[in-house]
Amino acid sequence: MDLIYGYESKKIVKYQKDLPLMRILVTRIVKVPEDCTATQEGKIFTFQGPKGSIVEDCTRHPLTFDIHEGNIRIRLWNGKRKAMALAITVESLLRNAIKAVTVGFAYTMKAVYNHFSINMEIKEDGKILLVKNFLGEKNVKRFRMRGAARVRLDERKDTIVIEGPSLSDVSQSAGTITNECKAKNRDSRVFLDGIFVTERGIMA
Repeated sequence: MDLIYGYESKKIVKYQKDLPLMRILVTRIVKVPEDCTATQEGKIFTFQGPKGSIVEDCTRHPLTFDIHEGNIRIRLWNGKRKAMALAITVESLLRNAIKAVTVGFAYTMKAVYNHFSINMEIKEDGKILLVKNFLGEKNVKRFRMRGAARVRLDERKDTIVIEGPSLSDVSQSAGTITNECKAKNRDSRVFLDGIFVTERGIMA
C-alpha cells in the first residue's frame, strides 16, 4: 500500500494514504423542543424552559454556531479528528442544557450504615444538608448545594434527592457528599458506612 509522509507533533510519521485527514465541513444539529426557548449572542446560548434557565458559553470552541429553522446548527470547517470530536462534545453539552431546562436532573442518594445511624437534616429551603452522627462522630458535616441544585428528604428511609436544572451542579453536589462521607483511614471492607448515589434520572 502506498505510504506518504506527514508531520505530527514535530516528528515525521508514516500513515496510510487512504486514511481520512480532514473534512471540509462537518455539521451537527441540536433540535430545540417546543417547550424550550434558545437565544444566541455570539457563541453564548441562553436556554429557558419549565424548569428554569441556563447559560452555555461556547466562546472558547473553534466552531461556528447559528440558529437555523429553530434548531442550533454547529459547523466545523476543515476539521481534523480531534476537532470533529470536539464538535460532538459541544453538541452533547447543548443537548444536556436543553434537557436541564425542560425536565431537569435528579440524583437519589441513600445513607448506608452498620452500627451508628446517619441522621440527615435539610436547611435553608434545600440549599444546606446536615449529616449527623456519621460513624458516631460528634461534629456535624455541612454541605451546600452548588448553583441552583436543591436537596430534599425522600419518602423512603435514609434517602435524599438532589434536583436541579444543571447536571454539573447536581452531580458535583452528590459527589462532594459521597467523598466526604467515607470511612477514611479504615478498612473499607469492614466500614461500609457512607452516603451513595443509587439512582440517576430526571426531576419528578
